[in-house]
Amino acid sequence: MKKLFVLLVALATFSALAQSPQPATLFGAEAYDVPSKIMKSNIRVSVSVPMGYDAKSDKKYPVLYVLDAFYSFPLMHEMHKMMAGEIEPAIIVGIGDDRMSLPEWIISRYPVLNFDNVAYEDSFHVANLLRGAPVKLHSGDGAQYYNAIKTEVIPFIEANYKTSDDRGLTGHSLSSLFASHVMFKDPGYFSKIGINSAPLFVNDDETMRLEKAFFASKKKLSGKVFISASSLEGKNLFEKRALNLANALKSRNYPGLNVTHHVFQDESHVSEIGALTGKILYYFYGLPVDRSLGKGHKADK
Repeated sequence: MKKLFVLLVALATFSALAQSPQPATLFGAEAYDVPSKIMKSNIRVSVSVPMGYDAKSDKKYPVLYVLDAFYSFPLMHEMHKMMAGEIEPAIIVGIGDDRMSLPEWIISRYPVLNFDNVAYEDSFHVANLLRGAPVKLHSGDGAQYYNAIKTEVIPFIEANYKTSDDRGLTGHSLSSLFASHVMFKDPGYFSKIGINSAPLFVNDDETMRLEKAFFASKKKLSGKVFISASSLEGKNLFEKRALNLANALKSRNYPGLNVTHHVFQDESHVSEIGALTGKILYYFYGLPVDRSLGKGHKADK
């Protein structure tokens, strides 16, 4: 009887332990805290390598740097795996901390994703995104943040992974405004740029002024640019401006520059994120394969 009691206690203990919550992780992803002297803090970096990646092999891979990893990296990481047969193998690197609350993330990302200080936008974001919380936002640290990415984060990735010199940079919302500035301020460093639901209206449409000044400088652009907006964001605020930027770039006839523009129908500023993930991966790395499903099945007759 005593042995039975001990056994029942052991089983109950095992059952309780088996049901204890475990921290969820992204299978196959790795994360680092890269020390940044420029930012005087660590920069959280998450890495997703393609299927079949071998650190001992001589094969090198293109890298897509994804800003706002707080929410974008998990989507990119999983879609990257699911699309393995449809896209060229690539390394996905998320830049941004995922270990914070939404308000903390907004407060930390906002200053570093703006190249210029715009007081109106600072107060607008406090009133709307932070619902009037007793905090102050001060934009304008974008150049500093980009310097940290280029001179500290990217060298770390290239020293530890099998990377080629084919680099991409993509963002959504404020981080894609950041990417649009990088495209004109440091042309050629990234061969692929994603500008998705960017608030191009910031600072009186500064991005369009950058585009005009860049063309006047007679510098060149090449590679792939993906520009998108969503139909529910506001036709003037986002959709029209995204189209204007795409048309401006196409009209310049830069040799070797490919620009695509897409409007996600019936998607909001937030829901677009899921829709654009696969779209941008295929545009950047798509393979010439048959992507249809069901051919040959008797139900498809």
